[in-house]
Amino acid sequence: MYAIATTSAALAAVVAGEQASAAPAAAAAGPLQPAADAQTTDSGGFSLGSLLDLDFQLGPWTFHGYLQYDGAIYDQAAEGPPESDFRRGGVHLGDPLGARNLNDGSYLRRARLGWEGSHGEHFAYRAMFEFGDADEAGEARIAEVWASYLRKPYSIRVGAFSPPTNMEGATSSDSNLFLERATAADLARSLGGGDGRVGVTMRRVVPGSMIALSLTGPQLDADEDYAPRAAILGRYTRAFKAQNDYRFHVGVNGTFVLAPASEQDAGRPERFPVRFLNTPEIDVDDTPLIDTGEINADRAQVVGLEFAAQRRNFYLQAEGFLFGVDRHGPGGDPRFGGYYVQGSWILTGETRRFDQTLAAFAIPKPLAPIGSGGWGALELAFRYSVMDLNDHEGAAGQPTPAGGVRGGRQQILGAALLWYPRPRVRLMANYLHVDVDRLNPAGLADPEPFGPPPATPPVGVQIGQTFNILAIRVRYSF
Repeated sequence: MYAIATTSAALAAVVAGEQASAAPAAAAAGPLQPAADAQTTDSGGFSLGSLLDLDFQLGPWTFHGYLQYDGAIYDQAAEGPPESDFRRGGVHLGDPLGARNLNDGSYLRRARLGWEGSHGEHFAYRAMFEFGDADEAGEARIAEVWASYLRKPYSIRVGAFSPPTNMEGATSSDSNLFLERATAADLARSLGGGDGRVGVTMRRVVPGSMIALSLTGPQLDADEDYAPRAAILGRYTRAFKAQNDYRFHVGVNGTFVLAPASEQDAGRPERFPVRFLNTPEIDVDDTPLIDTGEINADRAQVVGLEFAAQRRNFYLQAEGFLFGVDRHGPGGDPRFGGYYVQGSWILTGETRRFDQTLAAFAIPKPLAPIGSGGWGALELAFRYSVMDLNDHEGAAGQPTPAGGVRGGRQQILGAALLWYPRPRVRLMANYLHVDVDRLNPAGLADPEPFGPPPATPPVGVQIGQTFNILAIRVRYSF
């Protein structure tokens, strides 16, 4: 998802494959061998199902990769002239009128390839490279390059990776209920976290508990002018099992940015911009509809609470976040908030697996996959998410008050259908109802946030909108 919590120029990446990286595979003998559950044909060859389940190994290395292809249709009101159609997107960002006509389409969301291995019982390493994304498809970028040392119950990881931030952030893109993470969780994740983040993480995992502490810096392959120079991240979780197949999870997490991004403008004092903006949880069109604009800051922080419950094939998860910015100079310190609630019902009876190392739930494994006498697993899901990026926004019809922020309030109600025909293949369909309530942020400090009129509409008018999205994803991983 296009979710930025520190900058107007960085694109927050999505955690992917982290579940596989939690326990790198041991060395294997052959360069190519089928997975343990692969089914062979009577002629001694491989069936299509077994080919999809192949593992790729060469000496001590195990190769991993995955492809995600997304498509979406945006059901909006017809586009009108800018003098009367006031719908707008990001501040001083791209096409200011793009929000009036979000583009249907499809693209390669992710295409990652890499390898992992181990040395002895205590050392492991991993490297993953990204070749997807609509804007930079085909250009290799670093998603993960790290080494770790494990001596149970402690581990330490050093390099570029996605550090522990929150429960939704720890959930692999293989296991997400929807195409993209909930907005509040994704913004919290991108503030000091996200893929390719340089840092070090210490983690302690024991039955029923996980605690992690990270020190992070900028993201690799990102504009350093817009990357936090230093941040501290912490996460503590507890998991409980009860009678009648109940499982509960609670946790707390937080990020404290010690030094936001710095940008030196000629003839001006050093600036420290912090920015929160987001697309409506589908990234086929990357136009952000909520956006605080740049806020000069000394520090920034977010605190979150986690909850999850599971009983057999029913699952529920919720998180809430409070964001704070310590503004540099006058105007007061903005505060923002967001939360989400999501859950699922697996119609075919499987259960989501709990990974104590990540303190997150993973995808179900089909009990009867295609090729083995069944049709795979089928899951129904819902989500309600809210993100409020307003602070002292003032009244409609009036300019933004001094120190106020009109980032907008976004509510999304979603439903999803997920089909797992094989353990490594997943098809998803998402329906989202999006409601954005946002006033024109023009004020004395920035009278033309979208450019000269009519790009910048009249003062204090409504620039949000309500619409629907239908999206699909096809994913294969190995």
